[in-house]
Amino acid sequence: MHSKTEATHIDSRLSLQPLIAVLRQMIREGKPGAAALYAPLLARLDARPELLRPLQSPKELEPHRELADTLLSTLFPPGSSATEDLYAVAVPFSHETIYASVPFRDRFIVNDDHCIAEPDRSTATGIARASQRMAYNLILRQFYGWDLPAQAASVYPFEDRDSGLTHYLELKLDARFAEVSVQEGFELPTDYMVQRSLDIDDLRSTFPLEHFCFEGLVVINVDDVTSEQVISEIKNTLLNVRAFSDVSVYDELQRHVQTFLGLPHVTVGITPFFRIKGHYHFSELHYKNSLLFRNPEVQAQRAAVAARCAVLFAGAPGPLLFSTVTPRDGEHIELLPYYYNQGARSLILCPLTCDDGQLIGLLEITSEVAGYLRYPHLSRIQSAVSLFTLALEKSIEALAQEIDRTIKEHFTAVQPAVEWKFTEAAFQYLEQSAHDEESASLPAISFRDVYPLYAQIDVRNSSQERSTAIRRDLEEQLQSAHDVLQAAGRTEFPLLKAARFKITQYLAAIHDNLLSDDEMQIYDFLQDEVHALMEHLRAAKPELAGTVDEYLNSIDPEKKIRYRHRRAYEESITRINETLDRFIDKEQAHMQKVYPHYFERYVTDGIEFNMYVGQSLAPDIPFHELYVSNLKLWQFTLLAKAALLSQVLEKRLPLPLRTTQLILAHSVPISISFRRKERKFDVDGAYNIRYEIVKKRIDKVHTRGGERLTQPGTVAIVYSQQKELHEYLGYVEYLRSEGLVEGEPEYLDLEELQGISGLKAMRIRVHYQEHAAGNTQRAEKGGMRREDTHGEQGREAFAEGNIEKAGK
Repeated sequence: MHSKTEATHIDSRLSLQPLIAVLRQMIREGKPGAAALYAPLLARLDARPELLRPLQSPKELEPHRELADTLLSTLFPPGSSATEDLYAVAVPFSHETIYASVPFRDRFIVNDDHCIAEPDRSTATGIARASQRMAYNLILRQFYGWDLPAQAASVYPFEDRDSGLTHYLELKLDARFAEVSVQEGFELPTDYMVQRSLDIDDLRSTFPLEHFCFEGLVVINVDDVTSEQVISEIKNTLLNVRAFSDVSVYDELQRHVQTFLGLPHVTVGITPFFRIKGHYHFSELHYKNSLLFRNPEVQAQRAAVAARCAVLFAGAPGPLLFSTVTPRDGEHIELLPYYYNQGARSLILCPLTCDDGQLIGLLEITSEVAGYLRYPHLSRIQSAVSLFTLALEKSIEALAQEIDRTIKEHFTAVQPAVEWKFTEAAFQYLEQSAHDEESASLPAISFRDVYPLYAQIDVRNSSQERSTAIRRDLEEQLQSAHDVLQAAGRTEFPLLKAARFKITQYLAAIHDNLLSDDEMQIYDFLQDEVHALMEHLRAAKPELAGTVDEYLNSIDPEKKIRYRHRRAYEESITRINETLDRFIDKEQAHMQKVYPHYFERYVTDGIEFNMYVGQSLAPDIPFHELYVSNLKLWQFTLLAKAALLSQVLEKRLPLPLRTTQLILAHSVPISISFRRKERKFDVDGAYNIRYEIVKKRIDKVHTRGGERLTQPGTVAIVYSQQKELHEYLGYVEYLRSEGLVEGEPEYLDLEELQGISGLKAMRIRVHYQEHAAGNTQRAEKGGMRREDTHGEQGREAFAEGNIEKAGK
């Protein structure tokens, strides 16, 4: 057969000879079993010389169909199923098949003409481009000896004829059994290998395909990659979510989930629970795509329904399947009637929860057909739940930041390392505005292939210490108030006796377990009732004036509560943060001189900071990966010194607090983009999403032995690749020689986190000696160099110097 495909203009002829030649070669080389398998077949073919030359039409195979099918079946593994697998053999670079499995014929061959029907123009163009590239590879392989693949693979969407859902199929074309010949009148260039490249336009002009002919056959294998592709599509869609009010985004997500589950008749919704600074915030804008909040009854009691959802999934934290929803189900689960009244007869509810267990939303999948959703669908959707959770977390964070910025009218200053990029973007915007102000828009600000470095210094048990401080203040104030009321003795004022009774109850509650509701009741009681009684006693009983004044002097005059222990806690946190913040700023200024990089930090109960470094951040300064290694060593050194600082500072604090140090090792470059709404840089693209997930989830991670990874007096490094461990072990040796760390590293396996597995950690102790404290002042006065931390005197003097500077 001689054909010329319209899309690629490739001349081709069907020939069995290349395949027959391969079988003969296998027999000559003595491949095990080749002679027994193929010799009888080749003998039968030799008896039919008409099959050994190029064929004018596939119809010439029909008289020899059994023999041809036997030959072509050798192209596929013995385990291939003609009734399940998708495969075929076709004329080179043509749509016409000569051999195909039953599923392949059912899906791709519409009529009985053996021709593959392409689903749409876009797919046809993609296949044509892949075929064209493969044709050039064959030319370069055969005539120039280039080691190029004779295969091509690409993923295309195909609509399922029965369900109407989009399936993603990977088409793999194999042209190893095709040979190339040059038509008369065309001369191949002799020096192409030296002068040319694989640029497709260059190949077209150098090797016009109309001057070549391809003889043989092409093998086609098709794999269904719908699950993998849809997960990727969901990632990309969720990464582009800016607000959960975007209806078009939900339409797209619904199509993806329908395809992922293989169910065309499901409806998908997300109900977010925006809880910012302890309060739920409800807005119709954010509930356009919620199925639950479409119910008028739910809208009237949104906070109560949100609380019911939290209770429901506190006891059952995993997804729930209600294969068949009936009116009576509401007797057990209060949410179900809301869905039933909207027509849901089959339902899956997936809780979207933070690492601390807080419910931030629901992923809802419903159908009007009872029994439509079953356990296999529940199992499948669970692999995508973490993506919805992360997107919702990011949306809530963005909303909180937007509220905070609106209140404070805050604007984040641009760092010098990236100021040039913002200047460039602003210039382009002004240029556009000069031509057409209405259509002008700020260009995207992004940096490709930058290396991320993440670390955090956290105050150990800060929440627990804060709660303890509050409890001690309340206990002391209640006891003091009780003493004053007791001193008042018997009186005809019944409120005094009632107040003493309440105080006794509240002291018992504090000793048992102080809840937030109890805390607020005690505050109200002390600020209102007790304070009024004290004012009354001072006026009514002059003999108690001194005792009452003693009580009043022990409390904050504005807040009317005792604040001694909490003030000590807050002053200690502030002192730690200010000391470490100033120290990091000073060290960071030195590193910016080595190579410009982006640096940002966040201060809460401790400090966490991100760094990014790469050529795209400083295009005018040559970049080398040595700068990355240098920053990693600096970061490690910085955390070791920060641990030393906090250990020395601990003895000076009103409330002794300790810090933990953590580094996330990541050796693969990523891309970041500036998010204008959040006014910060964030990772860009689905491939980098794992890095962001790990960052969010390692601060409270435990080892498989149940111990918290981060411990005071140590630096912990989380990694996932063995080469990252080896790199940091080299840094450990150096820091040990510098006297900053001691002992042997601990190697730890970490617990599996939501959506993340396989993390490991190394932990090393920071070198610190208590008896060095007495030498502090002498070492400081003696003039300590900034980088000198050798010996106990050097380490202590380094710490003292930074603490003193932070206090000024």
